[in-house]
Amino acid sequence: MRFIVADWGTTRFRGYLIENETILDQVSSDEGVSALKQGQHRDVFLRHCGRWLDVEPDAPVLLVGMVGSREGWVVAPYASCPAGPAEIAGAMIPVDLDHGRKAYIIPGLYCEPTPGAPDVMRGEETLVLGAGVENGLVCSPGTHPKWIEMRGGKIERFATYMTGEMYALLREHSMIGRPATEPEDPRGFDLGLEAARRNSGEGGQHVGLLHLLFGARAAVVSGHMETSLLAPYLSGLLTGDEINGALSQFGRPSAVTIIADRPRADLYRHALARHGIETHVKAPQEALIAGLARIVRHHRAG
Repeated sequence: MRFIVADWGTTRFRGYLIENETILDQVSSDEGVSALKQGQHRDVFLRHCGRWLDVEPDAPVLLVGMVGSREGWVVAPYASCPAGPAEIAGAMIPVDLDHGRKAYIIPGLYCEPTPGAPDVMRGEETLVLGAGVENGLVCSPGTHPKWIEMRGGKIERFATYMTGEMYALLREHSMIGRPATEPEDPRGFDLGLEAARRNSGEGGQHVGLLHLLFGARAAVVSGHMETSLLAPYLSGLLTGDEINGALSQFGRPSAVTIIADRPRADLYRHALARHGIETHVKAPQEALIAGLARIVRHHRAG
């Protein structure tokens, strides 16, 4: 089974020619959806992947990621949880390519893990379906980390955290992170994790993340924290608070599957080990291809 894929993110375009779960050829560029105007997506795809269309006239073509967002090719409405490969394949949106050929945009997912708190994802759903988890908890770190509960091979529900974006804002645009210096002292990450643990409420103490963030600045300006510790401390504090929130929503599992490359995966493994939680790591590209293969099989069967 051969198929063609465009993994279209905000800043990057990646194209793949795949047989089963093996990449036969690939291309990439910096033509992510944020760099394109409406009406340019088809030409970008054909320029990078058109040769594969010629040599593989029967291969399904899938588009995944932000290509289905408001800034993408067309808006692909979110499918609802719970959703597995069959439901996602059935909700794909066709777009015209060349000479009657069509590509299919994989929709994102919508859920409401807690009443009044809606959540969405685009792209991660495909990674999670390729993570090899039938029942359990999956973590997809990044700018907006997502924690996903799998049940019976379907995405039951998920929750998104602003950990990566908040860290960047604090480091680059806030007086909280401005004093941080390099080289960074990695011991700060554990100090941040410990502060988040104390703030989890398990022992009755909960002063709030906002208070702890300002406390980082207070510790630096008062001389109680070295500036080399500050950036890792903020990372540990935000990561620890994210994990506190995820465990509160989904319960405390015996194991979590992390979809990330190292060293990011190692940070989460270390943080979860402090909670006594075992971790398994899946490389994002491997998960993406496996998830796409599952979706395309259902698409063909349909």
